[in-house]
Amino acid sequence: MKGVYIHIPFCKQACRYCDFYFTINMKLIEGFTAALEKEILSRAEEPFKSNISTIYLGGGTPSVLSVAQLKS
Repeated sequence: MKGVYIHIPFCKQACRYCDFYFTINMKLIEGFTAALEKEILSRAEEPFKSNISTIYLGGGTPSVLSVAQLKS
């Protein structure tokens, strides 16, 4: 069983205790999601893809993405 972790680095606010990469600049979301989709598509033929059972979304606050952005 294999999983993929996708770091979504967008937060509504900065927390003092967080050591992970994040940004509160929501203007970057469109470019980020476009680049992420391009990266995923470029790896579509890699042999490990058939063994992936879970996709984890983490990082900042993945819920700041719209439904359309998550679907893409």
